[in-house]
Amino acid sequence: MGVELLQDSEVSELCDECASAAGIDLPRLLTTADDDELRLTQNAQPALCFAGLALTLLLRRRGIQPVAAAGHSVGEYAALAAAGSLTAAQVIKAVVERGKAMAEAAPAGTSSMAAVLGLDAQAIEVALAGMNDAWPANYNTPTQTVIAGTTTGLEVATQRLQLAGAKRVIPLNVSAAFHTPLMAPAAERLRDALDRIEWRAPRVPVMANLTGRPHQGGDRIPHAMEMQLRSPVRWAACVASLVELGCDTFLEVGPKRALTGMMRELAPGLTAVAVGTPTLVQELAITA
Repeated sequence: MGVELLQDSEVSELCDECASAAGIDLPRLLTTADDDELRLTQNAQPALCFAGLALTLLLRRRGIQPVAAAGHSVGEYAALAAAGSLTAAQVIKAVVERGKAMAEAAPAGTSSMAAVLGLDAQAIEVALAGMNDAWPANYNTPTQTVIAGTTTGLEVATQRLQLAGAKRVIPLNVSAAFHTPLMAPAAERLRDALDRIEWRAPRVPVMANLTGRPHQGGDRIPHAMEMQLRSPVRWAACVASLVELGCDTFLEVGPKRALTGMMRELAPGLTAVAVGTPTLVQELAITA
């Protein structure tokens, strides 16, 4: 995801700075790591975050600045950096710690996640009521909720959801049950890393995954980000808050276009564009 990005000298310098701060070989993860290696959350998180940071840098260089921001799960860290709450190096260092803590809390193969299509969130909550090993984890759109839990829990949850009328329950290619109570030990460990950051108040509104509303002040961000790890991502609410602020054009900065696809349901009629490469940034700048 980073071969084209790292051809830019400023991005390459930023990557080296982040890699040094976090003690990882970030350039290799971005250019030569295979799917199996990137599937591990301790590798995926810094790679994804840096892609967002680099693309934001390229957009700014062309005069395209955010008036508000939001990020899905680990992307919230990149959104906070885009708003000036912390530096790129601090982001990568924090998400490396976050990934390690998450990997230790739920070893690969013991838990996972699945997307539920065609069943509203309330019906999913009813179907999973009483379970202590599977939970809603991402409220993405009115018709797409992601659940997470132990391997056994997801098997039972899938059966319940199919009986409740879900069109499909699709296993996701992730290594653990993120944004669930299984992440409580990871959240507690992460808090130490978050407390070492000097958080600043965002220069523009940044929507919190925890609440779907803007973060309030730099001193409250560590608690929100700790709780984010063990709580559902309220993405639909984040987008609704951005629309409420008056946002009518949304740019997805990252290697793919999952969030852009969701916008057709979350904000029909508004503009959503995925800018996942320097070439797409250049094309956007020309037409803007």
